[in-house]
Amino acid sequence: MKFIIFSDIHGNARALKECMNVIENMRFDAIIWCGDYITDFPESHKVIELIQSYSQKYKSYIISGNREKNIIDFINGKEINIRQRKNLEYTYKSLTNTDIEWIKSLPEELEIILDDKNKIYISHKCTYKNIDKCKYKIFGHSHKQYNFIRESIKYINPGSVGITTDEVIGAQFSILEITDKFDKIDEVIVKYDIANILETIKDTPIYNDDIKWGKLLEWELKTGIDYPQMCIREYNRIREEHRINEESLEVWNVAINNILNI
Repeated sequence: MKFIIFSDIHGNARALKECMNVIENMRFDAIIWCGDYITDFPESHKVIELIQSYSQKYKSYIISGNREKNIIDFINGKEINIRQRKNLEYTYKSLTNTDIEWIKSLPEELEIILDDKNKIYISHKCTYKNIDKCKYKIFGHSHKQYNFIRESIKYINPGSVGITTDEVIGAQFSILEITDKFDKIDEVIVKYDIANILETIKDTPIYNDDIKWGKLLEWELKTGIDYPQMCIREYNRIREEHRINEESLEVWNVAINNILNI
């Protein structure tokens, strides 16, 4: 069996299309989708449309990620941190009721039974919990492409379709091939012109607002460096150092300035 593995698209429909162009003439059995299809880049609705279209053409195993949970929390009125409020608000306005119902329908984890003794476990974040008869654990979340073996289980992170964080500029996905005699993991990097997606994000409210999240995404897409997480760590460090318990836009902007000087 051969599985295509996608994760962390984050509203970047252009990157997803580029990856689908690569696999279009491949022979494979199914696509595994590991969550975080929405928010950040401005085409969350289009990404959902594409996933639904591809899942009609190809057998698909689709789970939710933390960004899908975030948008449901936003809809339900739960408190959202200052970094993500505008991002979620903008994403929510771009989604249809059908999109939201689809998001709500997604499971948080799935299992694929390979045979009587082996299965694939799919989750958005890596987990070391015991899964009976598990041979492969497939997950995303970190936007870093890698695989390793732990206690005879193969762990596979396909990286990020939408926005990488391991200093790779392009879209990432992985291919898992399983036969009676061997298994093989291929890590794919798709180079594409990022200029168009950079222009689209500059037209969104999250680019020029006080949080500057869009500008952080721009730097991340250009470099493959996780500037948003660097700023979050700096923000938390400052709050801890100065014993600031509440969320603070002022501290957030100090953190960004310390990291990127913007």
